[in-house]
Amino acid sequence: MLKTLSHPARVQIITILMKHTILNVSELVNILQIPQATVSQHLSKMKGKILGYDRRGLEVYYYINNPKVPQIIEILSSTDK
Repeated sequence: MLKTLSHPARVQIITILMKHTILNVSELVNILQIPQATVSQHLSKMKGKILGYDRRGLEVYYYINNPKVPQIIEILSSTDK
């Protein structure tokens, strides 16, 4: 799991999902200001172990499904200070 979280964009996605709880790809793209293909690639690498998802019509909504992830992010961010 730590290897998956080693990319800064993935940490950003997790941090955003910690604040917003559930978002779709378009919402993440608008917040992150990076290409949709890049966001989708990072999301696919985190599906299952870190993120869960719900399909609602044509949209896929992502959320954190591992309770350890917010704790890991908090620890990692506290070491940066």
